[in-house]
Amino acid sequence: MTTQLHSAVSEILKMPYFENENAKSGGAKYGHEEAVAVRIRDAGFVEIDKSLYPKITKGMLKRWARSGNDADLRSVTQGMSVGSYIVQPSGSQGFPDILVLDYNNRFIAIECKSSKTGFCPMWNDSLPNPNSIYVLSSGKLDETTVFMGKDVITDVEVQMQIAFWKDQKLLEAKYRDMMKPLDTFNRGWDIRGRPQNFQGGGGEKTNYFKHSSRAQCEKNTLEYASQ
Repeated sequence: MTTQLHSAVSEILKMPYFENENAKSGGAKYGHEEAVAVRIRDAGFVEIDKSLYPKITKGMLKRWARSGNDADLRSVTQGMSVGSYIVQPSGSQGFPDILVLDYNNRFIAIECKSSKTGFCPMWNDSLPNPNSIYVLSSGKLDETTVFMGKDVITDVEVQMQIAFWKDQKLLEAKYRDMMKPLDTFNRGWDIRGRPQNFQGGGGEKTNYFKHSSRAQCEKNTLEYASQ
């Protein structure tokens, strides 16, 4: 059992609203990601320069976050000390925002999401990873909540989403081939779809701050951080 990450998550839960990127908000000179990193650092973790581990890739991190198998990640982070973290380990657009190597030698992904007017994360082409910690900041409420991916979506639902987009790609290819001989004006019109993952069904489902399971999600996250 470790206490440092539990302490960090406890302080993160007290955070006011912070905008994404490097916008000034919440009375601070930094954005949401850095605000979370400050709490991690204050809990006793040491930041490591990501340039020391250039072989960490987006694909590697995504596979680890989904499967839990960290063999490849460990092979390219040899020498990274426990009680440390890397901000944007695979770049500004990669997952996760912060990679922590906890004091029990366990890798943990922390993803920072912020909404100025809403109460639900924007997932875009990603889906929650089961053992990742998500930090959501609300501008309307000036509050922060945390949750684990496994507490908001089941693996069956994830696999269904993945299967849908695979089928979608096949459908795109079919219609792309059908369109090619119709390009009378030689303009190269194409058909392409971009994965977009949404939540719907009204506030009782999509409002992470008013949701009936908010307290349980936060408790589960704190317990996971203590393991």
